[in-house]
Amino acid sequence: MKQNKIWILATIAIILVLVVSLYFYFHSKPSEFINESELIKVINTQYYDADVLDSVEIQEVVFLGETHVFVPFVSNDNYGTSYWVWRNRSWELGGINTIQQPYVWKVEPEDPSTYVVVWNIDPEQEMKEFDIYLLNRRGYSVSNDVHHYTPRVQLNVTVSFETKENSYGVMSLPDEWKTFLDSYVKVEQSKQPDSFMFDFIHPSNVYFAWMPYDERGELSIPVSPNGAGRGYGEIHLENLSTIPEYELE
Repeated sequence: MKQNKIWILATIAIILVLVVSLYFYFHSKPSEFINESELIKVINTQYYDADVLDSVEIQEVVFLGETHVFVPFVSNDNYGTSYWVWRNRSWELGGINTIQQPYVWKVEPEDPSTYVVVWNIDPEQEMKEFDIYLLNRRGYSVSNDVHHYTPRVQLNVTVSFETKENSYGVMSLPDEWKTFLDSYVKVEQSKQPDSFMFDFIHPSNVYFAWMPYDERGELSIPVSPNGAGRGYGEIHLENLSTIPEYELE
């Protein structure tokens, strides 16, 4: 009997050690961020020869909370963005691209207040400003004799893009957008409270888009002759497509 108690206590102790170890492994606070030389090395391994370490210029390191970091860079005249996350006790590259367009990074997908618009676009492009849109498609449906109408929502904000210093940027969503997304998500959740498949990022008929303009106010989409992007999972990054003007109200 005594031996059995010893085994039980030993088993409990081992389990507690494992639980504590796993907790600290997955929930430990971030360490100091990666130094510039290591950043350059990792970025080079994605697109270029890892031995040519002077081909990449790190423009800035922007913290979005404790566990997410945005790092814009320039390499061989290609303007790019990289996305870093603290995961499993180390900083990991979550995504990288050199495509000339903005993105919405949903830092915490279930919390629209953490969404940010990020970009890094070659300032030699003819684009001088761009509009970011949050859109909700108008819809109408009937189910079990109940009529459902979804009103159209069109919100936009204009971003100036005129100097070399503005090649990259990070913009939080306007408060009005956050309020709309919060209320919309709550309404959709109330319709399907038991659904584990609900998209916390945003409902499918709500989306982001953009429209770039030159100094004459005409559409001017930046070109990306060598643009490419890669993602490594567990990062919620939405690319923004342009929207035809006839769809705007």
